[in-house]
Amino acid sequence: MADSVLPAVPSLPWRFSTRTLDLDEASEQGGRTYYPLRMDVLSRSERFRMSIDAMQLGPILVGDCRFDADIRMDFAELHRFYHFNIPLSGHLDSKNLGNEITSTPQRAVVYGPAGNIQLSRWSAGSRILCVKIRREALESELERLLQRPIRSPIGLAPSMDLTRGYGRILRDLACMLAGQIGHEEPLARQEIIGAPLWHSMLSHLLAAADHRYREELLSPGTPCRPPAVKRAIDAMRDSPEAPFSAAELAEIAGVSIRTLQTAFQTHLNMSPMAYLRNVRLERVHAELVTSEPSYTSVTEVAHRWGFNHLGRFAAAYGRKYGAHPSETLRSAK
Repeated sequence: MADSVLPAVPSLPWRFSTRTLDLDEASEQGGRTYYPLRMDVLSRSERFRMSIDAMQLGPILVGDCRFDADIRMDFAELHRFYHFNIPLSGHLDSKNLGNEITSTPQRAVVYGPAGNIQLSRWSAGSRILCVKIRREALESELERLLQRPIRSPIGLAPSMDLTRGYGRILRDLACMLAGQIGHEEPLARQEIIGAPLWHSMLSHLLAAADHRYREELLSPGTPCRPPAVKRAIDAMRDSPEAPFSAAELAEIAGVSIRTLQTAFQTHLNMSPMAYLRNVRLERVHAELVTSEPSYTSVTEVAHRWGFNHLGRFAAAYGRKYGAHPSETLRSAK
C-alpha cells in the first residue's frame, strides 16, 4: 500500500470565493467546483443568492456554501469521488441509492461513487460544509490503515453522527479548514501541516462512517502478523520495483516458499506475489494521478514499478481502479 496519496493538480484555483444572484451562473459555478448538476429554486418568489468559499487541500476540497432560497439540485453519479455534507445551520434533504436522509448540524449525509443524487431541499439560509474527496485517496488511506487491499468502492453508510466520537472530531476538522479559507496564507496549505491534516480527515471519516471494514479498522485486538510475513512485506514495500521471485521472498523471510505462501494466505488472504503486484499497482496509480500527461507515459511508469507485460498490467489496474491507466493519467490535468 502506498504510504501517502498525492493528489492531482486541481483544474480550479486552490482557493476561491464566489457570490451570485444568477441561477444559471450558480449552476455553472457549482458544476465547476463539484460535479455537473441541475439547480432549481423551489419558490420563484424567493430572492436567490449563492455564496461559496472553497479551498483545495491535497485530495480534499472543502467548501463553505450557502443559499438564500430553498433550492433543489440533481447530480449524476460521482464516479471518482466520495462526498459528505455537514450543515452548520439549517438542514438538507437528499436521496441517493434509495436512502432518504435529512442532514442537520447533528448528522452528516454521505455519498459514495455510485447512484444519482437528488438534493430535494437545501433550506434557505442553511450554511453547509460540502467536502469532496478523491476516490483513490480515501480507498488508499483505508488500505494503508489496514495494510491490505480492499474491495472498491468502500460502501460508506449514507449518514453519520456528528455529536460524538470520531464524527465530532471530523466536524471540528472540517470547520477548522473552512476557517482557514479566508486567511491570506493558510497554515493548512503548508505541506508539513496540510498533509497530516488531510490524512486525518480521511482517517476520521473512515472511523466515523459505518462500512464493512469499520470493525476491523477500529478493533484493538487485530493479531500481529508473523515475523516472516512482516520481513517479506517490508522488503516489498521498500523496493516494489525489484524483480522479486517467490524463492527470493522466502529467503528474505527466512522460511520455505510453502510456509511463506501459507502464512500470506492465512493473514492476508493472498499470495506473496499478489501482494507485490498490489503494491506496484498502488505506486503506479499514485504516480499517474500526480503526473503531467504531456511529459509522462503509462508505459514508462509501469516499467519503472516492475511491470513488464503491459497487457496484464492494464487488466490488473482496471480490476483494482475501475479505469484504464491512461484515463487516470488524463484525469491528472
